[in-house]
Parts: sequence; C-alpha cells; structure tokens
Amino acid sequence: MIYLDNSATTPPYPEVVDVVQKAMLSFFGNPSSLHQKGVEAENLLKQARMVSAQALQCKPSEIIFTSGGTEGNNAAIKGVAFQYQSRGKHIITTAVEHPSVYDAAGQLESFGFDVTYLPVDYDGRVSLESLQQAIRPDTILVSIMHVNNELGTIQPIKEIGTFLKLHPRILFHVDAVQSFGKVPFKMKDWGIDLLTLSAHKFHGPRGVGILAKREGVTLHPLLAGG
Repeated sequence: MIYLDNSATTPPYPEVVDVVQKAMLSFFGNPSSLHQKGVEAENLLKQARMVSAQALQCKPSEIIFTSGGTEGNNAAIKGVAFQYQSRGKHIITTAVEHPSVYDAAGQLESFGFDVTYLPVDYDGRVSLESLQQAIRPDTILVSIMHVNNELGTIQPIKEIGTFLKLHPRILFHVDAVQSFGKVPFKMKDWGIDLLTLSAHKFHGPRGVGILAKREGVTLHPLLAGG
C-alpha cells in the first residue's frame, strides 16, 4: 500500500516506536518521585524538553508538553484570554483556522469576549492590512496558523509578527502543527509568543504535543491540581 495522507497524520518511524516502547517499559516512574525510577523518568523528561527546545531555538523552560494540537491551541487561546482579560477582551484570528482554534474562539465569545475573524483571499491567505485595521486598544491576542491544514496556504507569519512587535501588549499565537519539519520558521525572530505543535504530524507518537510559551507570558490554567 502507498500511503498518501501524510497531511492528516504520519506513520511513526520505527525508531520512534522503539524509543517509546523502551520508555514505557524502563522509565515508568513518576518524575516527581525521589526514588531511582522517578529520577530516571525525570532525567528522560528533561532530555526531551532540551531536545524540543533546541529544535525550536527556545529555552527548555519555555516548553510545555501537551496531548496534541487541540489541547495546545485551547491552552494558549483560553489561557491568554482569561489571564489578560483585564487588559481587554478582543481577540483576532482568521476565518480558516483549525477547529481547535476557531471553536475555542467561539467558546470565548459566550464568555463575553469579542472575536474578529479576518477574511482571506482566493488562495486562503490573510493580508497584513486587514490585521492592521482590526487592531483595537482592547486587543490582547492574535492567533493565526502558519500552514493551513486543508489548503496548504502559508500565512505571512514573519510579517505579522514583525508588525505585532509594535504592539507589545498583544500576544501572538501560531498554530504550527502543519508546518513543523516542512516549512521553516523562527519563533523568537518572528515575534511568536506561543507556538503549537503535534508529534503525529512529523512521524512521532500520537497523543504528544508541544506548546512553546515565551518566557514572561502567563497562562490561566485549563485544569487545576494534578
């Protein structure tokens, strides 16, 4: 069989399966425990965080592991909204985002937030001009995906990030689930505050994702305790 649906999900590499199996069998300890198995698990977790940070050119402390893109997007969007609502309750996104962004924004509207959905052109591309016109004094977040999962459209993230540097009180979230490993980006240089990844899109295990959060950004937690 020839598999041609890598845009939806990728088969895990055999070496990934081997590493995951080894981790499940040998590093099963609670990383918060002080015994040997706990320390071994903590060291493996630190190593994973270090490798992830190197790939994204950020600090290990800026890496948050999630269950995938949906959790990462919800944690970023709702986390910013509830944490910074004292600054304002206006959020900007586009009309062609992944449902985990689009529906999260819609859910926030039911909590009294105002969401602007930017239109796109024939190719599914958002214009910097439309974003500039949508900015308001109460805008706290802009969330735009890097590569569209349905169309393959590459959004002008670098230009948008450069513009948003002029508005330091507005945080910039990028869903890079579809682009990581395929279309280059630079989180720091492009002014991205929050970045979402999902391992199943680049031959990794299912149920594993990353939310990279710039140092200094605080998120209201989705879940309490644990």
